[in-house]
Amino acid sequence: MNGDQDTSKPAGMLGQKRRRSSCPVVNPANQVVIARAPFTQTAFDQTHLRRSEQEKESLRERVRDNLYCSNRRLWKLLTTYVPVVKFIRYYKLRDSAVNDVIAGLTVGILHIPQALAFGQLTSVKVENGLFTSLWPVLLYVFFGTSAHVSMGTSAVICIMTAATVDREGQAWAASRPWLMNYTALGAADGRARNDTSGEVYTLDDVPEYLDYKEELAMGITLISGAMMIAMGIFKLGFITAYLSESFFTAFTSAAAVHIGTSQLPAMLGVKTPRFGGAFKIIKSYEAIFDVITEANFAAIVCAIVACVIILFVKDCINEKFKHKLPAPIPVELFIVIFGTVISYFGNFRENFDLDVVGTIPTDIPAPKVPTEGLSVAPNYVVDCFILAILIFANTIAMAKICAKKHNYEVDDSQEMLAYGMCNAVSAFFKCFPSSVAPPRSMVASSMNAKTTLSGIFASLLMLFVILFISPLFTDLPKSVLAAIIFISLKGLFIQIFDGRKFWRINKFDFVIWFFTFFSTVFLDIDLGLGIGVGISLVTVVFQTQFARGFKEGYTKNDPALVEHRKYLDSSEVPGVKIFRFQSSLYFANAEIFRNTLYRCTVNPRKLLKGLKKREQRMAETNKERIALGLPPDPRRNSIMMGDIGLASRDSSSSLNLSPIAGDAPDGNTLTRLGSSDSITKPAERVRRVSLPSVEQSHFTIDENKESFFKGGRSDNKGGVEVKSYTPNPDRFLSTSQSTRNGNGSTTSLGGSSGFIDTSLNSKSSSSTALFNARRESAISINFDDYEEDPEDGDELFSDEKLKRMRKIHHIVIDCVTINYIDVSGANVLSHIFSEYGHVNIKVFLAGCSADMRNAMEHAGVFQKIPRDHLFVDVHDAVAVAKPQRTLPLEAEALEDFSDDEAIEDSYVTKMY
Repeated sequence: MNGDQDTSKPAGMLGQKRRRSSCPVVNPANQVVIARAPFTQTAFDQTHLRRSEQEKESLRERVRDNLYCSNRRLWKLLTTYVPVVKFIRYYKLRDSAVNDVIAGLTVGILHIPQALAFGQLTSVKVENGLFTSLWPVLLYVFFGTSAHVSMGTSAVICIMTAATVDREGQAWAASRPWLMNYTALGAADGRARNDTSGEVYTLDDVPEYLDYKEELAMGITLISGAMMIAMGIFKLGFITAYLSESFFTAFTSAAAVHIGTSQLPAMLGVKTPRFGGAFKIIKSYEAIFDVITEANFAAIVCAIVACVIILFVKDCINEKFKHKLPAPIPVELFIVIFGTVISYFGNFRENFDLDVVGTIPTDIPAPKVPTEGLSVAPNYVVDCFILAILIFANTIAMAKICAKKHNYEVDDSQEMLAYGMCNAVSAFFKCFPSSVAPPRSMVASSMNAKTTLSGIFASLLMLFVILFISPLFTDLPKSVLAAIIFISLKGLFIQIFDGRKFWRINKFDFVIWFFTFFSTVFLDIDLGLGIGVGISLVTVVFQTQFARGFKEGYTKNDPALVEHRKYLDSSEVPGVKIFRFQSSLYFANAEIFRNTLYRCTVNPRKLLKGLKKREQRMAETNKERIALGLPPDPRRNSIMMGDIGLASRDSSSSLNLSPIAGDAPDGNTLTRLGSSDSITKPAERVRRVSLPSVEQSHFTIDENKESFFKGGRSDNKGGVEVKSYTPNPDRFLSTSQSTRNGNGSTTSLGGSSGFIDTSLNSKSSSSTALFNARRESAISINFDDYEEDPEDGDELFSDEKLKRMRKIHHIVIDCVTINYIDVSGANVLSHIFSEYGHVNIKVFLAGCSADMRNAMEHAGVFQKIPRDHLFVDVHDAVAVAKPQRTLPLEAEALEDFSDDEAIEDSYVTKMY
């Protein structure tokens, strides 16, 4: 007992001395009184621990149970690896076709300028960008599971591919003297000038050299795709969990510096050689400053005008009026069209010596094996592995954002296979590595694409552009394409200032950010990436431990909070799920924490999805009744109404908070959670529990009705009065009732500690059996049971399952074992709170350390999670949560997550 607590005061006054303003007002109705006999771990386990040998199956039995074949399993296997079959089988033409067509064409329009620009960025031919915006998009239709992921060109992946292509291409050219003689690359500046025309040549102007770099890009794409397919088969997608948010933020920001630098020569209208290896950024700027006096004024004007127009339309129109526009204005496409028209009629190439795109082929190439590029594969196999990891990490992050917003799930392993197929197969059609482009995906999300079939329409548009429209871009200035790429990096440049945030939140995060950013900028992209990964893994070595989460319950005879499934006589608090995570919470296990929490308690996404489907079914039923001349179904929607509709004999929140006289050590009245019926029962049949004498300590809290007890009737003391059901008192004694042991001392068993078996014999009455059955149905719910809905092939949510899920009104997260939290961990806590709040389930955090609260403060967690949802101990949180009700959920609340709620990995949305 705390030294500053005066036990001579009435029970209602306990805990008020030096109480902070955020502490609930004391009320005997939810008083916490915990006292139990001390146990050694060995003695406790001997009494309660479940013997694993009793349940362990033999290897033969496990193999027999899993080796079988059926039509259902065959269908599941087919739809898992080729999801388009399921989409076609359950495709609703009337509901989905219009959205898919419009979304596909809109995304296809965005592909056009990016395909032209990123072909130049990848250091290959412009037409390779067009092909990369065609084949990967079409392949993802068949193997992808996200309706909104837009495969194709991506700035960060393009610049990484360009680094490898330039390095291997220069090594190839160095061994061919005729190329050196043609371009006079022996010169100090790496450039050659034609004696008659005065035009400057570089190695990129040699067709043979560009053909070889195209083969290299194809080989890189093929090997990267094959690696992703292998990792998908062996389910190795978890590798990306070891790359933190600080690492991705630093790497993508540093890559933006390299991308912007590579576009400066084209924007200035000068030609400089491409450099590779360490300190190439310094060499690049030296080369730019050496020829700055030769800058082309027309190229600079075109680049500045393009940048200003793009910034104005994106920031002042698209962003400001995004809720009013049906789709963002494709300003890049308009810039490409206007730049081409003006350049053509103004004859910029002849009059201003402006560098333009040139001839673009108008045919689809036949499949080709990149034998020449694969002949040097050992030189870049490590680069391919890095590309495969980055492609998967960026794309799956974007897929999960869209999946959360539209309330569906993506399969990580199948997505890895899909990305592998998009790259491995498209490599034979002259494509370079493809990845997601967040702006295109967010547009598909805002256009509410229904299935991956929307990609067919984007592919058809790109096919039309390649065959018929691409020759029109011959006079497009390269400075305009460079400006499009440069402006697209604005979000990544701003992201550089996130280093200050990582310093405030966690020093390990800042160390990862610092080394990754500066090594990537000043050394090279591949060297910086390797250093960043190494630093990240070193931090994992220092911090990581095997992350494991589980539900907690109270043992009956000897009330203690234990792992629910491990102890035979443990039971959960009805209506409240207590969850403990046995690890620190950071980037390596943040997603594991969320998945484990949802699996052990209630998955709010599944609950929201099930409720929406149920509301749709009810609306369709009422339409049919009205069409038949019948009135709408008058039945009360018990699932949506919460406790008002779910009140039953096993309701989790139907406890009567009735004060009774007890034998507290201080002589004060204690509170028993029971019904008036149980109070008047004679206690002669109740067996007293004899426990060793323990020094009593009380911690009492009360909950202000205005803050927590919404919807309940308050009495004059601020408590909540609700109807109740109490188990048979002949069998169970509420553990908040105090008892005297044989030594005359009093032992009080806390109200949050479950029930004590007090029967005199082992015979169970029918009422007890009924109670146990109902209690089992309320707390032992297997939320992972999956049954396919025959209507749409999705998960089937029965009314019974939804009713049981709705009975859970509080989630208590035991944070005692979490001694470290980073940006990713704080981020996932905030979004978990938002997701549960979407379905009227409150989340309480208990036992948060001072360092954890400090990190949460700097990360902005308390902007979403109120401070009065943090408790000193689990028992405090349970005492507040236990008497509360399941709140009604209005039909209007069943909306999809907003963009702000869905976006968790913010760095992804800033990529281009």
